[in-house]
Amino acid sequence: MAAEKPPTVALISEYPPPAAGMTVLAEEYYSRLKNDGYPILKIRTNPELGVLAFINKIPVFKTIFKWCIFLIHCIKIFKADTVHIFSSSGLNFLLFTLAPLVLAKLMGKQVIINYHGGAAKQFFLKHPRLLKYSMKNSCSLVVPSGYLQDIFKEFGYDSLIIPNIANVKRFTFRKRDTFRPAVLSIRNLTPVYNIQCAVRAFSILQDKYPDAKMYIIGDGPERENIINLINQLNLKNIELTGNIANNEVPHYFDIADILINTSNVDNMPGSILEAYASGIPVVSTNVGGIPYMVKHGESGLLADADDYQRIGENLLKVIENQEDSRRMVENGFKYLTTLNWEPIKASWLELYKSCS
Repeated sequence: MAAEKPPTVALISEYPPPAAGMTVLAEEYYSRLKNDGYPILKIRTNPELGVLAFINKIPVFKTIFKWCIFLIHCIKIFKADTVHIFSSSGLNFLLFTLAPLVLAKLMGKQVIINYHGGAAKQFFLKHPRLLKYSMKNSCSLVVPSGYLQDIFKEFGYDSLIIPNIANVKRFTFRKRDTFRPAVLSIRNLTPVYNIQCAVRAFSILQDKYPDAKMYIIGDGPERENIINLINQLNLKNIELTGNIANNEVPHYFDIADILINTSNVDNMPGSILEAYASGIPVVSTNVGGIPYMVKHGESGLLADADDYQRIGENLLKVIENQEDSRRMVENGFKYLTTLNWEPIKASWLELYKSCS
């Protein structure tokens, strides 16, 4: 008897470049399933423009132009049995969740909304009808964390947890005899990630350890403000790399000894998993889903959003309590074992089948 043919899935998401957390995750899902022989189609929400790349320099028009290209690419939905949408809040939800959801329903296809954004509560409090429509017209709502599951439960909607895979095979766990005051920040330079808070916290570390170093990976509209703050605080040994290639990221996790994350809103930052995989302690704010993946004092050190004083004290604790830091690193590495691909893949395949 012939094996049952698996359903064809259209995976709608941003894909690299840039090599940001969700783009890399989407590419990983797509590549792994395709390599395993699973029928999966890629639909980019950030189409590459090639010779028309100059359009990226035209605000507003570039968004409209790229969205139109995306809608044209959504013709691939015709070939799919199930549509899997990587979703988040704001304009992204309207353009790249709601629009393909409507198209998929018109084509008679089932839709899985895979929500990742850390600002779900704020967004859907303002737009409850969008949430109601989306839930009514989707087969399943999938979230990567208990944090987001709790948020949607507050709105009266059930969701299925399928964790993000720990996409950390590029990283090497290095056991450190000593944790040095070498700090890494790897987030976009936008207000939501509050890199200025990280710089202020680092100043507390450098006050006590003048040779302390900081690497700031990423770019964005806050870059000039961050440079001004560094000069204002008279800090040294800070390297702003801008955006870097994906294959360069492990190098910075190797030369740093502490990851700092000072986001104001977040879900499950991939950089924390990368720190766990690289053997460096995590100092972070306790926002969104972060406390679900970092237990204070066990696998990292947490503080309230924008509390640079406490975050700076936590940086000092990593250096001055080496044994505690080694224990946190060991616990972080153990957490990664819960995010292996095979059980996560099995969960997705089962859901694809039930939604076809």
